[in-house]
Amino acid sequence: MKKIVSLYIVLLLSPSLAAQDFSEYMRAVEQHNAAYLAERYNVDIAEANTAAARVFNDPSLSVEYGNNQDWSLQMGQSVDAGLSYAFSLGNIRRARINVARSEEEITRAALSDWFRNLKAEATLAWIRAQETRSLVELRRSSWEGMEQVAASDSLKAVLGDGSPVDARQSRIEARALRAAYLSAEADYANALNTLTLFTGGLPFSEIPDNELELGLPGYSGQELVEMALDHRADLRAAELSRTLSARNLALVKASRAPEIELNAGYSYNTEVRNEIAPAPQYHGLSVGIAVPLKFSRLNRGERLAAERSVQQADAAYEAAQQQIVSEVRQAYVSWLSAVRVAEECSATMLEDAASILEGRRTAYLQGDISLLDYLMAVRVYNDTAEQCIAARTGLATAVAELLCVVGL
Repeated sequence: MKKIVSLYIVLLLSPSLAAQDFSEYMRAVEQHNAAYLAERYNVDIAEANTAAARVFNDPSLSVEYGNNQDWSLQMGQSVDAGLSYAFSLGNIRRARINVARSEEEITRAALSDWFRNLKAEATLAWIRAQETRSLVELRRSSWEGMEQVAASDSLKAVLGDGSPVDARQSRIEARALRAAYLSAEADYANALNTLTLFTGGLPFSEIPDNELELGLPGYSGQELVEMALDHRADLRAAELSRTLSARNLALVKASRAPEIELNAGYSYNTEVRNEIAPAPQYHGLSVGIAVPLKFSRLNRGERLAAERSVQQADAAYEAAQQQIVSEVRQAYVSWLSAVRVAEECSATMLEDAASILEGRRTAYLQGDISLLDYLMAVRVYNDTAEQCIAARTGLATAVAELLCVVGL
């Protein structure tokens, strides 16, 4: 029983001996998580789209051959070649590049925010695995202790020194505790499988159960709100969306500007040998310009939609700010509550519960108290230990969630 007490004192008071292991775990998440690797391709795609936006308009080359019944009327033949190039007076290429750059920046910010949430989920999975391991140790110790009592009761019943009813009940209690232990083992195995999923297949057979220190900065609630507004990648993405909407509006305006087409041509005509209208062979050059008649500019629907998108992006940015402030304040309150709960579950309280259990165990084995009194002490100790484990888990979870919403 002293071994159990020592175990849970270590759980509550020990420094972070598993920080290196957790760091390796988080590096594996960053380097091998399959979903994150898939999300990173979005940045590559955005970079390719930016490169594609830099392309210039292609010139057009035309070649024509003409035969004016040269074989019957001898009116000659002709070959025409022309080159044309269209460009926009609104510099639509520059507008396309700006839009693509904004989309690339938003993609990078979205990836950063996605990874922030991934790190938070991976951290919570680690904390959950630590909790289930602690429960496995607790329930194994409880089961083994009850097995010893059940064996003692069975021996007493055979020798006639104990009650057969007590022997039967202690065996039932031992089986119930073993079932709880097996259930906890299954939960622990599933928690380790979850860690394997986060690390892209890295197998876990066991993890350290030392207290995880995440390094929460010692700031006030308002300071944490300001830090979140400075660090949150999703707010940065919302801000970039405002820029993107403005650049989309500029692209719409550029697309409505006239697109001028310049063309130059060369023609060669053979000799016309027709006796009625003879003509010598000659070479011709031509230069022209084509200006479209932009009747489509009378329809302002596309421009109005782009203008409304700018207003929508501004409203979405304000909403994102309010959402972040609310998330930080709620997480801060939850963290303060978790700190108070963890302070209530002190090592002294656990020592007292263990001392009571050890005393009840000795008294029962000596025949001074009933089995029910001893079972009550077992349940009190188990409940106390589970509360301490839950308090430690709750505090670590609250810290992880607060760091997540702050964007650290």
